Amino acid sequence: MERVKYTTKTGLTQYKPVLRGMPDEGGWCLKCGQEVDGVEPDARRYTCECCGEPKVYGLEELLMMGLVEVRG
Repeated sequence: MERVKYTTKTGLTQYKPVLRGMPDEGGWCLKCGQEVDGVEPDARRYTCECCGEPKVYGLEELLMMGLVEVRG
C-alpha cells in the first residue's frame, strides 16, 4: 500500500495510507507507515510490531479521522 507523509498539528511527521480500491481488513501505523495485518477496523492505539509505538489504527478508524487518502 502506498503512503503519504504529513505533519500533525503538533509538528510531528507521520504517514497515512493511500487506498486504491477496497482494502482487506487491516490497519496502519501512523508513526512508521507500516501496513499491519489482522487488525480490527475500529482498532485504536495498538502497538506497532515494527517501531514499538502505540500508533496502529484500523482503516475504518483512520477514515473517520480523515487520515486516509483515497485515489481511483
